[in-house]
Amino acid sequence: MSDPAIYGTEEPMAALRRVAVGPLSFLWGREALRQIRWHGVEVVRALAWPIRDESWGTWPVTVEDEQLDAGAGSAGRLSFTVAEGALRCLLEVRADAGGRLTARLTMDPGATPFRTNRAGFTVLHPIRGVAGADLTVTHSDGTQEQTGFPALISPDQPVKDIAGLRHSVGGGVAVDIAFGGEVFEMEDQRNWSDASYKTYCVPLVHPFVYTLEAPVTQSVTVTLSGAGDGGAAAGGGRVALARTGARAPQIGLALEPGWEAPESARDIAMKTGFGCLLVRLTGVPDPAYLAIAASMAARLRAEVDVEIVTGPIPEAGIAEAADALADAGLAPRRVLALPEGYLSSHQPSGPWPGGATPADLLPMLRRAFPMAEIGGGVMTNFTELNRCRPDMAQADYLTHGNTAIVHAGDDLSVLETLECLPQIFESAGALAAGKPYRLGLVSIGMRSNPYGADVAPNPAQLRRTMGRADPRHRGLFGAAWAVGVLAASAGSAVASLCLAAPAGPFGVAVAEQEYPQAGYDGRAAQVYPLFHVVAEAAALAGAPRLGVSGLPEGVVGYAADRDGLRMMLANLGADAACVTLPAEAEVALMDAGAFEAVTEDADWLASAPRERLRDVTLPPFAVAFARIAGGRGGDVTARR
Repeated sequence: MSDPAIYGTEEPMAALRRVAVGPLSFLWGREALRQIRWHGVEVVRALAWPIRDESWGTWPVTVEDEQLDAGAGSAGRLSFTVAEGALRCLLEVRADAGGRLTARLTMDPGATPFRTNRAGFTVLHPIRGVAGADLTVTHSDGTQEQTGFPALISPDQPVKDIAGLRHSVGGGVAVDIAFGGEVFEMEDQRNWSDASYKTYCVPLVHPFVYTLEAPVTQSVTVTLSGAGDGGAAAGGGRVALARTGARAPQIGLALEPGWEAPESARDIAMKTGFGCLLVRLTGVPDPAYLAIAASMAARLRAEVDVEIVTGPIPEAGIAEAADALADAGLAPRRVLALPEGYLSSHQPSGPWPGGATPADLLPMLRRAFPMAEIGGGVMTNFTELNRCRPDMAQADYLTHGNTAIVHAGDDLSVLETLECLPQIFESAGALAAGKPYRLGLVSIGMRSNPYGADVAPNPAQLRRTMGRADPRHRGLFGAAWAVGVLAASAGSAVASLCLAAPAGPFGVAVAEQEYPQAGYDGRAAQVYPLFHVVAEAAALAGAPRLGVSGLPEGVVGYAADRDGLRMMLANLGADAACVTLPAEAEVALMDAGAFEAVTEDADWLASAPRERLRDVTLPPFAVAFARIAGGRGGDVTARR
C-alpha cells in the first residue's frame, strides 16, 4: 500500500520490474515498458499500450494473466481487459542481448464493437540526446524522408505516415524502430509537459471516436546498435550556487467558485502571503464570490488578475464582468478573456470555433478595463497556446496553465514532467516576444479538460489521467513536485505562477471534500504539505534568485537571497539523498515523520525546531527548508 503521507492515497503503487538481457534493459509494467536502455543509455522512454475512452481518459487494465521470463532471450506475456471486459488484449514481448526488442499487441472486442479515441501502441522517445537530432522516416509506401526532432516545441505533428523511424541518441546509439498493423504519426508531447516525443496510432485525420469491430494486431520492433557512454552520470560533486541577476517569481493562488470556502480554510490560506490572486469568472458574476475575492486581496494587498470566460455575446459579458468587479471594489491589475469555445483544444489547422476569436476580445477588454494590462494566451495548457498563438504586439503579457496528468497518471510520468517544463518555459518565452510571462495554475491535477467533455471522475482518489482531484497534491509528493516546478523556472522568463488554490481540489488548506482524503479524514489537520512550499516561495518572491546546479539526480533546489540564503531542497527519488550545504544552516525537514506536525499547524515552518546542520539527509519526497544567516552564495556539495 502507498503511504498517504507521501502520496495522499493508499492505492498500491504500480509494480515495475527491472529486466536486463545483456546490454539491453527495461522496466516491465502492466501498462508500459519503461526506460528501455542500451549500454545504460535511455533510447525509448516508454513503449505503452493505452486504451482511451471517449474523453481521452485511459481505461485502467484488469490483468487476467502475467508471465515474465527475465533470463536470456527474455520473454513476457500479459493478458488483460479494459472497460469491464469490453475489450480483451494480449501483449507479447521478446528481447535479446543483441539489441532487438519486439512487442505484439492483439485487441479483441468480441461480439460488441468497442468505441475508443485511441487504442494500441505508443512509443515515447526521450528528449535528452534526441531534441533537435536528425531523423529518418520510412513512410507506409516505403519511401524515406530526412527530417529531425523539433528543438522548440512543435504545435502540430512534426512527422506523419510512419512505418519506421531511425535516429541516434546522443550521437552514440543507433535506434531503428519498425511499426506494423497500423499507420503511426508523431506529436511533440512536450506541449503537455510530457518529457518525450510520442509516436502513436491512429492518425488524427481519423475521427477522435472510432470503433473496433474485429480483432486488431499491432507490432513494434526496436533494433539497437552502437555503444553509449552509460548515460548521464549522477551528480555527486560540488554544487554551485550562482547569482543569476534574476528575481524570484511572484507566487499567486488561483480562485474560482467553490475553491474559496469555507471561511476557516480561507483564513488559513491567507497565511501563505501570496502576492497575486488569479480570479476566474464564468457566466454571470456572483457578488458573494467577488466579495470574498476582494476581501482576500485587500487583506494581503495582493494584486488581482482576472480571467473571463465569455459567452455568445462577448462584449456584453466583458462589460458585465467589469461592472461586477467594480461593484465589489476589485480593480484588476491584469485581465485575460477567452470565448468559451477556446477552452477546448483544436488542431492548428482547425476547424476553429465560430464567432469572436481571442484576438477580437482584446480591444473590448481595453475599453472595459482601461487601467489594466491585457493578456494574451489561454486558460488551459501550453498546447492550446502553441496552437493559437496571440499577437503579442496587441497584448501586454502572455499566460497559460499546466497539468501533469494528461497522458499518464503514474508517479514516474508525473515526475518526468519536471524535465520538460524548462523547454515549455523556453518555447513560451519565445512566444512572449519580450512581454511578461505569467503562468496560471501549474498543478498535478487537471483543472479543466480541453480534450473531452469533462475531467475524469476520481471518486476513489487513484493515480489516473485527467482527474481534477489528484491525491498526490495532498501528500509530500505534491510539495516536492512543486519545488521541482520552481526549480524548473530557473533561467526562464517566468515572472509569476500559481501552485495552488485556497481550498478545494487544488487547495493549500484542508477542507471537507466529496471524495476521501486518506491521511486527513478524521484528523484535525489545517494544511497540506504544499502550503509550506507555497508560503516559503511567496516569502522569497522578488528576492535575488540563486541558480542551483550539480545536485544529485532526483534532487531539486530553489534558492534566493532574502535576509540571508534561503533554500528549498526536495528529493524526488525513491532513495534517501544527502546534501552538504556550503555552511552550517538552520534546517527544518518536512518528511513522513513530521507529517502530522506539518499538516496540523499552518505556522509549522515558523515554529518548527530547526537543527543546525551542514549535512542534510533527505528521505524520499522530503523537503528541506534551509537558512544560512548572512549567506552570500558559494558552493554546495551534494552526494547520493
